[in-house]
Amino acid sequence: MFIGQVGMSQYFRNMNAGQKRANILHVQLQAAVFNRDKAEIGLHSGQDDSAGIYRPAAGWMRKIDPVPYTELEPDESLKRELLPPSERTGYTEEDALMRQYMKQYRIEGHIYVDERSVHNSSEPLRLILPDQIAREDLERLRSELDEDGLGTEIDWRGVKSDFVQIGIGFGNVERFEQKADYVASRYAVLKDRIESQLTGEKKESEMQKLEQLYTAVKEEMADSYADSIGGFYESLGQSGAAQDMRGSVLAAIDAKADAYTSYLAQMDLASLAGTDKQWLKQDDAYMAEQLRKNAASLSEPQKQAAGEQAPYSTKDLAFAGAYAKELSHQLQDPDWNVEESDAALGRYFAERYEALKTDIEKAGVSSKLSDMLKASFDPFTERFMDSLDALIDSNRERVAERPWMSGLIRTEYIDRDKVNNH
Repeated sequence: MFIGQVGMSQYFRNMNAGQKRANILHVQLQAAVFNRDKAEIGLHSGQDDSAGIYRPAAGWMRKIDPVPYTELEPDESLKRELLPPSERTGYTEEDALMRQYMKQYRIEGHIYVDERSVHNSSEPLRLILPDQIAREDLERLRSELDEDGLGTEIDWRGVKSDFVQIGIGFGNVERFEQKADYVASRYAVLKDRIESQLTGEKKESEMQKLEQLYTAVKEEMADSYADSIGGFYESLGQSGAAQDMRGSVLAAIDAKADAYTSYLAQMDLASLAGTDKQWLKQDDAYMAEQLRKNAASLSEPQKQAAGEQAPYSTKDLAFAGAYAKELSHQLQDPDWNVEESDAALGRYFAERYEALKTDIEKAGVSSKLSDMLKASFDPFTERFMDSLDALIDSNRERVAERPWMSGLIRTEYIDRDKVNNH
């Protein structure tokens, strides 16, 4: 297929002034009639200057055979490996064994690219892949761990590395509660270990490390949620949403930590292990996973601290995050055909508002959040129509370049009055 160029034939573009004057009527006719996109499909060669059409030579056309391909299923183990620890599901004995094996490949220092540090030694950096490890090496390590255990020292470097990418944004907001449970259960296990196994200055020093790390991780989660989700609602006119949500995230994590600590105090930590292997009982990541499993039956009221005055509950935060993600996607890529009538758009908004009220009722969120989400809807519709007008701007640019498209695509902006009257 040969696609022609918009505009008159190049033959006329190359005329000199005398030729154009001599053929002025012919040129005008050509400009009026042939200022069109043209396509010529076939095997005939040659050209027709008077019509402004250029045809390809026969040798230019050839059939391209389909390219063979094989559709591959996503590698689930790789997908899981790419997630930070706080977003993975499960932590087995094999995971714990691999964790212990990979300790020998930790590095000290920084990696620099163009004099800028891009990776530091507190983050997980693998110098070897799991499938490169011989099974006999893992089994040898397992035997050594079964015999010697891990000792009483807390692997703070490992704990810090497990809290990488702990922030909350639109890309992972659906895993907010999972991440909060991860942080809270890990804190509860480490706190129990320090209080039950250490004394004196060592105990005080280790507890201080834990509290400092726990506070930093909580604040990173709260700040990132407030910036992304809270900031989005602020952009829809909900003043104070970010600050309220920040405080609520901090309170939600603290409430979960208190609930896990209380649950753990009623049980022997060792009884949660699900194994007789001492080294697994000393692996706080493994024990935190067992704690989450055993405490999974805790209801939301039990996980919420008594007398908690946070503006939003954990359930509120999860719902608000999911809804903000949906609205944000709609503003970036509106699921509405601008060629539809403005009255139809008004009916579409009305249906969405009714759907929101139904979802709020089913989710059982607080009245405070319900009021905020409903108050966000009208500003969202305005932003949505702005996004549609941006698409219409693109249409206007196309018509300016190709006048023949006028009337074929919409160039009038959304009529807000027509939308709001329906």
